[in-house]
Amino acid sequence: MTPLLLSAYTVTTCLGVGINAHREAVRQGRSGLGPCRFETVDLPTWVGEIEAVDAQALPAALAAYDCRNHRLALLALRADGFEDRVRAAVAKHGASRVGVFMGTSTSGILETEIAFHHRGADGALPADFRYAGAHNTYSLA
Repeated sequence: MTPLLLSAYTVTTCLGVGINAHREAVRQGRSGLGPCRFETVDLPTWVGEIEAVDAQALPAALAAYDCRNHRLALLALRADGFEDRVRAAVAKHGASRVGVFMGTSTSGILETEIAFHHRGADGALPADFRYAGAHNTYSLA
């Protein structure tokens, strides 16, 4: 088997943005979980919210895909200089030899909760709710 070189990586979770934030959280034994604060839901549970997502904006060309899930993905891509490392790898090796592997949770769950609160009398979700581009687990891809 030919080894696969992972020349750059980063991580963004409720512990923080970037590798150093995670390293510090682990050292301190700190959890990123906190009480659910959804303004539309009274749910006695803990969630892993990433507050930095709210300040992240998508480029205007991606406005149709605007949601927390995709803002989180962009925030993660920019952490630890990862986006620049990818561009440099593409310039050196060509796009066909570089892979970016991402995973995300359903950070769009609040948007889905709000949509369910605004269902029509027939139970239909609001027309402006973009399940495929916002909440679906494949929306990032």
